[in-house]
Amino acid sequence: MTLPPSTPASAPPRLHLHEKPTRFAALMDAAVDAIIVIDQHGLIQEFNPAAQRMFGYGLDDVLGHNVSLLMPSPYAGDHDAYLQRYNATGEARIIGIGREVQARRQDGSVFPIDLSVGEVKEAGATFFVGIIRDISERQEARELRQRLTHVTRLSTLGEMASGIAHEMNQPLTAIVTYAQAARRLQEKGDTAELDQVLDKIAKQAERAAAIIRQMRNFVRRQDREQQVVQVAELVHGVIQFLQMDTGRRNIPIDPRMVDDLPPLIVDTVQIQQVLLNLVLNAMDATEAAGSQQAVQVLARLEPGDQVQFDVIDRGCGVSADHESQLFTPFFTTKAAGMGMGLPICRSIVQAHGGQLHYLPNPDGGSIFRFTLPAMME
Repeated sequence: MTLPPSTPASAPPRLHLHEKPTRFAALMDAAVDAIIVIDQHGLIQEFNPAAQRMFGYGLDDVLGHNVSLLMPSPYAGDHDAYLQRYNATGEARIIGIGREVQARRQDGSVFPIDLSVGEVKEAGATFFVGIIRDISERQEARELRQRLTHVTRLSTLGEMASGIAHEMNQPLTAIVTYAQAARRLQEKGDTAELDQVLDKIAKQAERAAAIIRQMRNFVRRQDREQQVVQVAELVHGVIQFLQMDTGRRNIPIDPRMVDDLPPLIVDTVQIQQVLLNLVLNAMDATEAAGSQQAVQVLARLEPGDQVQFDVIDRGCGVSADHESQLFTPFFTTKAAGMGMGLPICRSIVQAHGGQLHYLPNPDGGSIFRFTLPAMME
């Protein structure tokens, strides 16, 4: 499909590097990533072979046409206004900064890309170079991790059901007891003490509502972008949730975090799921060993600007035969386990630029250690 050109009446000098056997032209031809050069009016000047393969357009289909041809809404409608604002004010939104956006192929299909834009000045004219990478597979992997994380959270909630039922039963039992007392006080006409009992009923109802609210927040499907979060916030959020499982376990959790740790840029839900899985595994191993020693959660800054997390237990440990299979999908030593918890945890950590591995605890038990890049100033 060839579209009519949309060159303005007073177009700036055109680049024709695709017509010149220069070193730059050779690099354009050999580049794996799509490279597009536009002028200050948004008209396409260069469109390398990788871009042609990615978008499905031939060179003659796009040269001299507005780059919005390659964009779906709302990007297409906003692009010219962005260029005009930049030309007038010099205020950059994406120049020099990589970002994920949507692109449109010739057949109309939309796909996610990683876009980096640089500015070039030549012969008194301004040009913009866009380097584009198709990240469809990356996005599909991210969406799969989100779905698996959600399934794992539901599975975790199922494992904790008896403990949560016990926790819920306490305020409900108290409400029933106080309500019966309130009826007796009403019959006696003792309104002063009746007010106190009604206050206690309200507090127990609020406690029950808080437990339900916490469960709903935990299992709700959330598609979050990465955000800045403090390490202490991550760890204490997990511990707070695990406190609902007091009816099934009586194993304390001992968080030890170095002061003034730098923040992280992570998907909070996913990283909390990693911590939750590791701590639950540690508690299960401790129970299996007949111990009630605390599970430790350590966090500290390591060389290379990495925040290191250690989940340490004094449980039954991992046999030498099982060590090499720990992160293999569907391998489990639990009677009711799915064997997906640790593989999902490792994929989440690796997607955040970190590593997760197992170490035997010299004092007996296990250490699961993972790292995440710190957000440094």
